[in-house]
Amino acid sequence: MAEASETGRHFSYVEAAYAYQSTDWGPFEEEKNATFLASGEAFEYVHAHVRYNDGDTYMPRGVIQDGWWTYGIGAHYYLSPTTSVLIGADRHEMESQSNRRIQRGWEYKVGIRHDFNEKWRATLEIGEHNLIVGDDSTFIVEAIYHPIKALGLTFRVRDYDKLDLSSYELGARWSY
Repeated sequence: MAEASETGRHFSYVEAAYAYQSTDWGPFEEEKNATFLASGEAFEYVHAHVRYNDGDTYMPRGVIQDGWWTYGIGAHYYLSPTTSVLIGADRHEMESQSNRRIQRGWEYKVGIRHDFNEKWRATLEIGEHNLIVGDDSTFIVEAIYHPIKALGLTFRVRDYDKLDLSSYELGARWSY
């Protein structure tokens, strides 16, 4: 079993990001939102995380997002001090301006994270969720640049297949 090095801890952080959400559905304008994320490691292989996206994004089936909470739990295993694999289960709760004020769903995902060196990290996650449009695929690609050890500058793309939503996020992360 590999143990994470001091610089290889992947799952304890807080982050604030600017999100540009692009919908391919209907004649709607693109949306700009604030996104906040936090994650913490517990025990040796477990992490819990939360994400909040604030905005008024138009989505399929007449849904207009007011705010989107995601919270979940995951397990991770370090293949080496710089590479970890993960699995997770997330609960989504989206506040909306539609007839159904709260949309709820689950997501199950797998992924891999790798530190290329002390400055650069990349993550790839794939998952399935059932929010708004039924069963749907989710893809997340994330790159982090660490100008200093605890501070990271993030770029992330979230893509929801049937939901026809892509979110491009730029943020700042403090890892602890």
